[in-house]
Amino acid sequence: MRKFWLLTVLVSLWTSPAFPWEEITIGRFAGLGARAMGMGGAYIAVAEDFTATYWNPAGLAQIRRFELYGGICQRQDAATVHFYGTPWHNRITRTSSDPLGIVLPVPTYRGSLVFSAGYTPVKAFDEVFGIKGISQDTGQYKEGRAEDEGGLGMYAIAGAIDVSPSTSLGAAVGLWKGSNAFSKRLLIRNLKSNSWSDIKSSQEGDTSEVRYRLEFKDEYSSFGIRVGALFRGPGGLRVGLAVLSPVQYKVEEEWEEVQGDSSDSWVYSYHVRLPWVFDGGLSWTVPGLVTVGLGFSYSDWTQTRYDEAPEEGITNEDFRRRYQATTRFHIGGEVLLPFVPVRVRGGYYQDPLPFLGPREERGPKVEIRDQRDYWTFGMGVLIDRVLALDLAYVRGGFTQKEGDITERHEQTRIFLSAAYRF
Repeated sequence: MRKFWLLTVLVSLWTSPAFPWEEITIGRFAGLGARAMGMGGAYIAVAEDFTATYWNPAGLAQIRRFELYGGICQRQDAATVHFYGTPWHNRITRTSSDPLGIVLPVPTYRGSLVFSAGYTPVKAFDEVFGIKGISQDTGQYKEGRAEDEGGLGMYAIAGAIDVSPSTSLGAAVGLWKGSNAFSKRLLIRNLKSNSWSDIKSSQEGDTSEVRYRLEFKDEYSSFGIRVGALFRGPGGLRVGLAVLSPVQYKVEEEWEEVQGDSSDSWVYSYHVRLPWVFDGGLSWTVPGLVTVGLGFSYSDWTQTRYDEAPEEGITNEDFRRRYQATTRFHIGGEVLLPFVPVRVRGGYYQDPLPFLGPREERGPKVEIRDQRDYWTFGMGVLIDRVLALDLAYVRGGFTQKEGDITERHEQTRIFLSAAYRF
């Protein structure tokens, strides 16, 4: 039994003996940089600070002064799950570092040559799920909770150069590292009848009870290359393009399973290869007044592959049948307020869910009631022309239904960053 069966929603595990299948490294856009996220992530054709290392390395060529950049991010997932009509609610909150790095412009006679080095978060795994209710299929009372905690980031060096007065090219080479800690608790009680009145008697020992616990921790490592281009047109128009090469993660896993008085544990490794990611964007700037941007990110997740069949019954064909290609869309902008050095930002982005299911043969497919939609707000202030402080607030979520389970996730993210330039 492999970890990728047990990630995220875990619907089938709660409702049947089978283990669901979903690859957690697919998608999972984390968002980074308070200025970028305040603008709804519409930053591919803006990319004017260290976070260009992630968004579009070619944007580094626009930076003319040495920059120290750092930030933190708080993420919260609040889940409400209905199991045969009975609601369950819980939430988790995690605080982690946002990008940390430096930008080093090299003095040139003409054009620009800039390098950067540091850490950028790439994917976030934090999510909670649970159930509490009586299955009308089995007559069992089930109560449980599961959560993932962790993410992936890239330790990268990047460089950008002006190849003409209107065109910059850049590239970032990085070591991808991360981890995910998963835990799940499940209690199953066999009732005399499909009635809540039997739950009290089951607690008194009149009916059988099964307790199940599963924990594992995964360590991820890989290598990736992102290349980008930025084209500057007349009237403050910019066009940005970026491509991330396929990334193959090595996953090393420690796993422990306990059911009743029996337990087992495993240690093993496997590889998963993600497909190409293509990003693009447009921006328009009136210097000292307003910036607006559009962006997109496309990937065909059906091309994801394992190095070998992860377990009997799971093959690479499942990616073609149970996943879809997605395009994440971003729009946003910022306005400089009159008389004060404060910029106010707003934006929106949609990050479609790539998994369609079913998690098992003849199981229910995923019915998306509401896609992942996020509204963003932010502000930034420049102090003494050297210290930029930025804050962003992101709010959104999604609703989906699988069989007799309906879940709603409300997600909140707060980004705070500082950039010192001299």
